[in-house]
Amino acid sequence: MQQLYAKLAELLGLYDHMLILNIIVGKIATNLKFYGEVFLSLELIPDALFCTDDVKQALIGLMRDLRGIAMATSSRRTYGFLFDWLYPAHIPLLLKAITIWADTPEVTTPLLKFVAEFVLNKSQRLNFETSSPNGILLFREVSKLIVTYGSIILSLPNRVDMYQFKYKGIWISLTILSRALAGNYVNFGVFEIYGDRALVDAFDIAMRMVLSIPLADILAYRKLSGAYFTFLEIMMKNQIQLILNLDSNSFTFIAGSLESGLKVLDANIKSQVLGAKGSLGVTGKVAAM
Repeated sequence: MQQLYAKLAELLGLYDHMLILNIIVGKIATNLKFYGEVFLSLELIPDALFCTDDVKQALIGLMRDLRGIAMATSSRRTYGFLFDWLYPAHIPLLLKAITIWADTPEVTTPLLKFVAEFVLNKSQRLNFETSSPNGILLFREVSKLIVTYGSIILSLPNRVDMYQFKYKGIWISLTILSRALAGNYVNFGVFEIYGDRALVDAFDIAMRMVLSIPLADILAYRKLSGAYFTFLEIMMKNQIQLILNLDSNSFTFIAGSLESGLKVLDANIKSQVLGAKGSLGVTGKVAAM
């Protein structure tokens, strides 16, 4: 952040950090006003007419631009501005887009990448007030999005280029869940207390997506394997009970993947595997399976 201020000071001749921050906020506000009009125009299009090429190109451009804005919101103030603008008014469009265009990676990839950036708690920008329900509300929307995408993509027949059609969307989905789970802005105990299935359903569809991919393919694609083992490590650290409640086939798959993960050359993946096995606390049991 200091480097950003220094560069802006050099370019703008301004050395007051608060003044620079106000300029950034003002610029974001101006951009969001324009994108609000784009959102509104897309929201008014009925489902039957939502599959045109014009809508497709508009969604692709919108999601890429929003990801850029989200990447620029590195403070709590600027992120809060974006969050309040997006939720709850414009979130339904994301769900509508992922539902109708789930079989089109050109749309789903930038959309999912935007969400992955939006849930990333870098520089503690997602530190909501203690009494704020925003963290829980955000995860609920993330869960709906991932469950919708996963349910549809799993129902579609395979294609020649499985990475572009299916695997890429799955690893981005796993990244979204990993970032949300590790962001420290959601009290997940609330879901169990109130019988809210957002966490359980998100984990369930994530595992179904993972199990739909041959282990050899998971290990063959670096980004896919990285996202998968990161997800496992975080789940075993933060939500171990969901792992332990899996059926025997799913648990055996995880155990086998951990053993295979130790044999890959990537040091980062090996570190994630060791972290996952350590959190599981049954290294000997896994090795014996």
